[in-house]
Amino acid sequence: MPPGSLASALEHTLLSPSATLRGSHASRWSLPPFIGGLGVGITQDFRARAPWYISDWTDAWNYRVIPATTLIFFANVLPGIAFSLDLVETTQQYGLSEVLISCFMAAFIFSVLGAQPLTIAGVTGPITVFNKTIYDIIEKQPNAPNYLHFIGWVYMWAAIIHWITATLNWCNFLKYVTRFSCDTFGFYVSWVYLQYGVQVITRQFSGGTDGAFVAIILALLMLVTSFLFQALSKRACFHSIIRRCFADYGMPISLVAASGMAYWGRFNSANSSTLPVGAAFRAANGRAWLVKFWELDGKWVGIALPFGIVLWILF
Repeated sequence: MPPGSLASALEHTLLSPSATLRGSHASRWSLPPFIGGLGVGITQDFRARAPWYISDWTDAWNYRVIPATTLIFFANVLPGIAFSLDLVETTQQYGLSEVLISCFMAAFIFSVLGAQPLTIAGVTGPITVFNKTIYDIIEKQPNAPNYLHFIGWVYMWAAIIHWITATLNWCNFLKYVTRFSCDTFGFYVSWVYLQYGVQVITRQFSGGTDGAFVAIILALLMLVTSFLFQALSKRACFHSIIRRCFADYGMPISLVAASGMAYWGRFNSANSSTLPVGAAFRAANGRAWLVKFWELDGKWVGIALPFGIVLWILF
């Protein structure tokens, strides 16, 4: 190498000490393949899950699935009851039937078409707060639109953005997101659950103190009994089969027992508030099941877009 070339190379290295670092880490900071890679992530997910897709269904023929299904059922019903109570009192257009059916439809479609048969889906607190906030906003507007039509377009916009996100592989950007945001959002979800639990109990005082105190007693009874079953399942005082039953069915037994005691003896005479429900297989307030969201005015369709973006961020 000529002396001049060697000197210029050394000078470039001294002036730019990060040049080699940039070269060595270039592949690490490469962006997702937008051009020529549309839908690559979806295809890779299907290819990765295809070898185990059938076994995910056949492996369910096991006794251990029964207690797991029972636990997940009640784990979905409890927040569904709490959140649907808030929605039906606020909007008069949402109820427990809508919440449970929507959870079933979302879980069924995602488990079958999403190549994830063992997916667990359920309602969460932030979505309930989001729906209630939208209702409070649009009801204050002059010539307010139909709430269900508007919220239908919010969900439609969120679905479209989710499809775009999956097609353009935007999920790859999650590797640049720290766990701090995930933990913060998890804390928020947990706090919403606690807040709604307390809110459901405090609503009992509007119907009288007797019903409110009975509700508090039953809530504490269910909580203590559930932990008692879990503690007994770890003790050597019973046979292993009995301890396994305590661990598997302790929470469902506590829930059913506490709910049944509300109709027993003097507890029943306290007239505690119960969940407002309609006839079987009927939507809230007697409305039709089909929401004709396509009849919404174009102005409100555009206004629903920012709310759809917020819903996309929540997911």
